[in-house]
Amino acid sequence: MITTEQRPHGRLKRRLMKALAIATAPAVGIVLMAGPASAAPRCNYTAEYNACIEISKTSSGKYLLHLGIDLRKLSKQEAQTIINASRYLFKAELWGSDGGEYLDDFQAYIPVQTRVWASTESGLSADIDSYPSSHALNEDLGGGDELYAKIISTDPRTGAKRTFKTPEFFGFF
Repeated sequence: MITTEQRPHGRLKRRLMKALAIATAPAVGIVLMAGPASAAPRCNYTAEYNACIEISKTSSGKYLLHLGIDLRKLSKQEAQTIINASRYLFKAELWGSDGGEYLDDFQAYIPVQTRVWASTESGLSADIDSYPSSHALNEDLGGGDELYAKIISTDPRTGAKRTFKTPEFFGFF
């Protein structure tokens, strides 16, 4: 049973906790917003392909740019045939989003894939890892940066090239 002496204390404690939460929320928000970019991968999932981008700060202070691509319409056998024909199936470019394809800024070329494989579930897949400078990632001086990648695939059997775009990744670099 709660006595009348305990009630004011409980209300006072709740009021103090609420006041503390309200007072510290802006400070916590500023710290979180000003911190390095590090978030879950952003992916475009379609019936034909998956294209993902992820940027995280490493323990050494550098940034890791990780791209992933799955060309889902290929069978495992077709994907393996393509892999066997060439090691250099993909290249990638990093772009800054500024409101449209013609307004966007080229930021950097990304080295060739670091891993390529064929599977029944994903078709032809590749991981592309790079360590771009913070300058390459800082596409909007004085503000947040919206970045995306274009992953260009070349079919060594035909020479046909296709470009797959990741969604935008937002961060402060």
